Amino acid sequence: MSIFATEFPARPDINKARFTAAAIAWIRGIKASRVLEEFDAKELYHDDAWLETNAGEALALKSYEHNSISAFGVRLEIPDDMGRKWRTECVYSRFADAAFLRIRGQCFAVEPHAVLETPKKPYFISQSIEDNWTASDGKLQIQSTPHYLQTNALSLAQAILTGHATEFLPCIYVSRNNDNSLPLDPNRLAKKIAGLGHIVVEPDRGFSFELMNASNRENPYAGAIGIFAPSGKQLSRLFRKADDRSGYKLETLCAFSVNSFMSGLAAKRGWEWQQIQEEQSRLLRGQISSESTDSFNEYIDYVDAELKAKDEQIENLKTLLEIAKASSSNETMDSSDLLPIALAKVIGRELYEGEFSDRLRFIIKQMAVLQNLDVDERTSAFAQEFVKSTNFTGRAASLIVQIKAASKDGNEMPKRLGALLSAMGYSKTQEGKHLKFKAPSDLFGMADEVLPSTPSDSQRGGKNRGGDIIRHLGLSNLRGN
Repeated sequence: MSIFATEFPARPDINKARFTAAAIAWIRGIKASRVLEEFDAKELYHDDAWLETNAGEALALKSYEHNSISAFGVRLEIPDDMGRKWRTECVYSRFADAAFLRIRGQCFAVEPHAVLETPKKPYFISQSIEDNWTASDGKLQIQSTPHYLQTNALSLAQAILTGHATEFLPCIYVSRNNDNSLPLDPNRLAKKIAGLGHIVVEPDRGFSFELMNASNRENPYAGAIGIFAPSGKQLSRLFRKADDRSGYKLETLCAFSVNSFMSGLAAKRGWEWQQIQEEQSRLLRGQISSESTDSFNEYIDYVDAELKAKDEQIENLKTLLEIAKASSSNETMDSSDLLPIALAKVIGRELYEGEFSDRLRFIIKQMAVLQNLDVDERTSAFAQEFVKSTNFTGRAASLIVQIKAASKDGNEMPKRLGALLSAMGYSKTQEGKHLKFKAPSDLFGMADEVLPSTPSDSQRGGKNRGGDIIRHLGLSNLRGN
């Protein structure tokens, strides 16, 4: 993919002078741009400006103001030394009290063998957010910081999952790990995808269980990241890998997912650059009431530009069609999950997302090494190839680490390990000097766990209880290899 695009609501009080000043400030901050200082060709009109350098860099500014509609746009094209041209278009359009920003970038070839790349997010987006140009996208404000849910925000979380929270941008829902930690740095990710999506962080692990009951287990949980389109469709469900301690790789995957989604969409309510050109032509056509040569020649120039704009629109639509085809044939999913999420939900609740996939792989792995199993050679060979071609999710290993950490200090073990069991859905009761943790009915095959109600006298006692729980949950067989 060689395009970048996004669109979001903006304040309706941005005028032409303010937009032009912001555009100039943005261009001055681009190190590769020289057009403002070194242009050698220009055309300046009240609604149109064009500058170009000998090197081929071009800057265009357009405006359209008629009745209740105002639109201002800037287009910057910068060639590089690899046979490519980088085009960025930023358009602000206002219709009465509703306004929108549409930003689009494209890398295209000017030489036959140029290698195209996807443009990065233009700084104009971050600049607009910093300058407080943005408005609310449904229930969420567009911002460069995360939305931290409160414990009473269950209805908002449900709205994200059902497609009633936003209109333009997708939501990245960040669930808590069993120990209430986060799988990534939401502040760092929020800055990275500002203007492309909303970061929504759940308040605590207990909130996951409330949302699970309210959403028929549609929610991400236990450190999973769910990316939801404004329609409520889940675009991706992602997890931090064992070798991604900082969560940076996970953040990169999240950013790629929302970038791909937004770049594959046509403009929703805001105008594209080409639409400004079309409306300029229509307005001039209506204003020509005489056969004056100057007006007629100006009109012909606008018609030529409008035809060129329509050609660009056709190319843009072709590109969007290619992206849509690629997306439909390559739905984002975690390759380590063997069972579809819908099927796993039918079976029951998982300790962690992908648990049933891990157990299925373990069963088939055991089958592949058993010598006296009464199966045909084809089935036996299939089992061996299946094991070679798949991997454990690695999330069992993460849960083992959490259990061991909670059991490390014998004095703190009852509190920390008890909190971890409660986060998994176990219910707690007091029985004499012990705490009994009963597994929920939908976590089938689980034994009840018993912990002392007072701190243990020995460090070893804590570690032993942690090891018992790991064994009861059957996690050691699922952690890898």
